[in-house]
Amino acid sequence: MDPRITRPAPASTTTPAGLAELTGALARAAHAPAVLVVVDPALEDGALAHGSHCDPDAHISVGADLLADTTRLRGVLAHEIAHHALGHSQGLTRTSWWQIICRIGAATVVAAVVVGSSAWVTIALVVAIGAHLLAAREQRREEYQADVHSMHLLDAVGLDGRAIVTATLAALPQESRLYRLAGWIIGSHPTPDARRRALLTAAQAR
Repeated sequence: MDPRITRPAPASTTTPAGLAELTGALARAAHAPAVLVVVDPALEDGALAHGSHCDPDAHISVGADLLADTTRLRGVLAHEIAHHALGHSQGLTRTSWWQIICRIGAATVVAAVVVGSSAWVTIALVVAIGAHLLAAREQRREEYQADVHSMHLLDAVGLDGRAIVTATLAALPQESRLYRLAGWIIGSHPTPDARRRALLTAAQAR
C-alpha cells in the first residue's frame, strides 16, 4: 500500500493550509489527478464537483459556511472527490447517454407540436420521460456509490469515515413527505434516510 495514503489527516481543515493538506491526502487515496478546491460563498453550505474537457484536473467548489464545521467539510470534500475518482457525470462535463436521449426526446416533442402530429408527440413524450427516469436512477446510484467511496477514502487518511459521512448526511435538510413517498423516483438524489441506510449496509458488509 502507498505509505502516503495512510498519513494522518490534519486536525483542522478550516484553515487554507489544513484544507489543502486534507484535499491532497484524499486525492492520493483516490488515485485522482490534482484537485483544485475553491471556496465559494454563494454555495453557502453546499458543494459542487465540476471539470473541463481541456483540463484533466478535478475542480471542487465548497460553500464558505462549511469552513465552520470540520466534520461536514471533511464529509463533503471526500464525497465530491469520490465522484471524480469514480468518473461520475453528476456535476461534471461528461453527459450520459440517458441525458442525450432525454434532450432528443424533448426536441422531438417540440418538433411534433409544430407539425401537429399527435402520435409523434405521444411517442416523444414517452421517450423523454423514460430517459429522464433512467438518468435520475443512474444519478441516484452514483450518489450511493460516492457515499460509500468517500467513507473508504476518509478511512484511508486516518479518519472515521463512517462517522463523518453519517454525520454529513444527517445534517442534510429533510425532504418533504411527498418526496420521501414517491417524488424521489424523478429526483437525482436519494433521500438522506435512504443514503444513511445504504451506507450502514455497506459498512456492515466490510
